[in-house]
Amino acid sequence: MGIHQFLYLPNSPKPLLGRDLLENLGAIIKFNKDKLEFQVNEEQLITALSLTISCVEPKPENHNFERILSETYPLVWATDVLGRSKQAAPIVVELKVGAKPVKRRQYPLRIEDRKGIEPIIKRFLELGLLVECESDFNTPILPVKKPNGDYRLVQDLRAVNEITKTSHPVVANPYTLLTRLKDNLAWFTVLELKDAFFCLPLAPKSQKIFAFEWESVDRGRKTQLTWTVLPQGWSNSPTIFGNQLAKELEQWERLLGDGTLLQYVDDLLIATVTEEECIEWTVSLLNFLGLSGYRASQQKAQLVQKEVVYLGYEVSRGQRSLGAARKEAICQMPKPETVRDLRASLGMTGWCRLWIYQYEILAKPLYDLLKGTKNVLVWTPEAEGAFK
Repeated sequence: MGIHQFLYLPNSPKPLLGRDLLENLGAIIKFNKDKLEFQVNEEQLITALSLTISCVEPKPENHNFERILSETYPLVWATDVLGRSKQAAPIVVELKVGAKPVKRRQYPLRIEDRKGIEPIIKRFLELGLLVECESDFNTPILPVKKPNGDYRLVQDLRAVNEITKTSHPVVANPYTLLTRLKDNLAWFTVLELKDAFFCLPLAPKSQKIFAFEWESVDRGRKTQLTWTVLPQGWSNSPTIFGNQLAKELEQWERLLGDGTLLQYVDDLLIATVTEEECIEWTVSLLNFLGLSGYRASQQKAQLVQKEVVYLGYEVSRGQRSLGAARKEAICQMPKPETVRDLRASLGMTGWCRLWIYQYEILAKPLYDLLKGTKNVLVWTPEAEGAFK
């Protein structure tokens, strides 16, 4: 059952909800002291309601969008209602034998950076993603300013990653994953789940491991906060989430037709032969995800198109190629100055090795620079040529 709050107007000249609609929905209205609650059966909501959601604007370039919107469970696109998997058990963090609490002091933060992330922390506290705590653990947070001026909250969990047991990664290689697409598949939909990791709860006994220090700009009070959900930045989060979603997707009843569903952590790709099949598969999957407690990003959705970008690759019928953004990122890479910088650069180019002729031979001088213990790179003429 889903609970939806609404405004009650006793003097309204028109009924807000007709009795026929309420009967079809199996609706229950509760009159509490401070508020009213409106309960409906979620499966019936899909077939009985056709809502125009104010926070979702139809994409004029895709004539299928309005149809998909009208046939899908409205909450799957919600931006103000937190997603939560209905099947996931609370995640328990396993520490290595002999591990001791990690205590890393908070880096000094500029007042403008603290002001930038305070609305984020307030919202996470209101949603229950963060709670106050007292913990032996502490790791620093990093406010990251985006190009548009907004802020993103990042936590430096490297010390926690070092003391936790690592789950065996089962995430597929992106290129290998794309080889599953048959040449007759011509229509595609790409979906990215919104705040995916936050859909999985963290066991109470494991929550204090991810504590961090926070000083409110408004109140000036210092406290420790920690996560109640799977945190971003923890090394096991992608594997744990990917496994949970994959397990739930096995329950999705695929429609008839020669189609394929690909999953890479929280990124999904539907591929079908015909346009109509792609619409039907997309609606079916969105309804399954919404009723399972997940949310999809409408802003990033690519619905029923002949060409899409998936995991940085441009995908169309029988074709896979590097996306323009990824090519540009590689071409604009600065010359690495440290071993860490070089590893990051090789990681980016290695992702694209299948499109770079004789990549292993070309990159060998760069890999040779990684040998040894010094962090400062000593460039050789061969390495200079390989990088250029």
